[in-house]
Amino acid sequence: MKHNVQYTKTSSNGLFHSKSIIFLFFFAFFHIAHLVAANPCSIDSLPEKIYRTVDQLPTFPGGKAALFSYITENLKSPAETTPEKVHGQVLVQFVVFKDGTIGKASVLKGIGKAADEAALTLVQTMPKWNPGILKGQNVSVEMGLPIRFEFIAKGYFTQDSLIVAEVDTPAKFSGGLSKWAKYIGENLEYPESAKRNSIQGDVFAQFIIEKDGTISNPTISKGLGYSMDEEVIKLLKSAPKWKPSYLKGEPVRTIVSDCKFVFRIY
Repeated sequence: MKHNVQYTKTSSNGLFHSKSIIFLFFFAFFHIAHLVAANPCSIDSLPEKIYRTVDQLPTFPGGKAALFSYITENLKSPAETTPEKVHGQVLVQFVVFKDGTIGKASVLKGIGKAADEAALTLVQTMPKWNPGILKGQNVSVEMGLPIRFEFIAKGYFTQDSLIVAEVDTPAKFSGGLSKWAKYIGENLEYPESAKRNSIQGDVFAQFIIEKDGTISNPTISKGLGYSMDEEVIKLLKSAPKWKPSYLKGEPVRTIVSDCKFVFRIY
């Protein structure tokens, strides 16, 4: 029984809107004392006893890695705005009270209404932190959290090209899509278990073309099982570099959705 692996390029079919989506990058949180030195008011003198200088700063449960994961999973991207309005960093200040709850959140430095509100909502809905400690006692501490929003383009395949919205130069595989299709045809394996059970059909994948052209974050949006999904992911992870998309002379990340890989037995 012969088999053949094909790569099929898909059109958008209404799956993409004209607005580009926004992804965030998080930079480590820091003590607010370094941010508001120009403010002459001593927070320590206020009735709420909110401190800026403590023996041990508050921490997110699980540490910085857990905080990064929480942000990436929960930030609601202001996709309705334009890239120019949301590209940048929003700085949110807030208080971690002595019981670990979050309050008094406000935008210290913003980049636009939609992004500011998204960052503020994220902070306001965070779970309890481990409170700060001063002289062996839990105390309320003012903190700062910078959240960076970065434009990421959206792309989809037509029959002979990759269409990327709102960029000056779309991402491109060296040699064009014919070379990309050839690479896939030569390297995508048809799992023996799938062939034995006569499993065939389409696997849909999503991936990101990074600023340096590498492919990252490959995921399956619709799979077939029988190790076929795993073979697609493996191929994407080892794929050669693309030429990235460019906007205003700078490379930008591009998310490519619903890339179809066709498995057929002949």
